[in-house]
Amino acid sequence: MLYLFCGLLSGAVLAAICRPLFRKDDTLESAVIEETEWDLLQRKKEVVLGNIQDLDFEYKCGKLSDEDYRKIRGEMSAEAALVFQQIDEIESSKDLDALIRREISARKNKAVAGPVVCPACGSKNPTTNKFCAECGVKLKH
Repeated sequence: MLYLFCGLLSGAVLAAICRPLFRKDDTLESAVIEETEWDLLQRKKEVVLGNIQDLDFEYKCGKLSDEDYRKIRGEMSAEAALVFQQIDEIESSKDLDALIRREISARKNKAVAGPVVCPACGSKNPTTNKFCAECGVKLKH
């Protein structure tokens, strides 16, 4: 009897722990957690600046020639300038409320759109899938 009780209790605890893993959450609140274009650009900025820092370190250690360093540093600086420019364009938008409304509208339309039909096998997939759950073909959104 004690073993049965312990088995049921451990099964209930395991089910309670695993329940969030199998729950489908397509609400607007979960969509808000997704990254915006500004978030992606901020992350890209951090990566580019980190790469420049690593390049400088490699050059100071003597692992790169002057010519290679100048060439690669110029390319990375141009990429960083482009990212900074894109961030400035987003941040300089005078009507931030309109930007927020557009973002919310785009996310609502994405959530409202019906399932995506796989071009290869015809199975229906949620709009959040990038690949077909049945055959693995890349889905077109």
